[in-house]
Amino acid sequence: MHFLGMAGEPRRYYSPQMYDFLRGLAGLNMFVSLAAFGLGLAQLIFAYNFVSSLFRGPKAERNPWHANTLEWQTESPPPHGNWGATLPTVHRWPYDYSVPGAQDDFIPQTVPAAAVPVAGGALDDAIQGPAGDEPPAGSERT
Repeated sequence: MHFLGMAGEPRRYYSPQMYDFLRGLAGLNMFVSLAAFGLGLAQLIFAYNFVSSLFRGPKAERNPWHANTLEWQTESPPPHGNWGATLPTVHRWPYDYSVPGAQDDFIPQTVPAAAVPVAGGALDDAIQGPAGDEPPAGSERT
């Protein structure tokens, strides 16, 4: 379409073929028109999928993407004020993914730190390193 416009074809004429200099663009004009109609018809697939999913599709779980942030911890549809009678207590950062040693890759913000089983304490010993002032095995202090 942009090429047709750059070639000088007007947009709102009934038949641009009445000008001699535009007759060579008839094939491109037909292709662009058919492509536009094809794209319009393809939207029917989207509309069918949307309507069928709305009425016959499975209901999504409460947090289908396993997100940590608070908007996925509320009910759907959310009550007035988003949280109802009690506000959630936040225990961690919103993007606290892949906590070392945790069983799950995601831990919602509303889960207390003590409720998350972690291997070896707060961090795994292999990641945290030796405890206290002990030097690593095989090295000496100078």
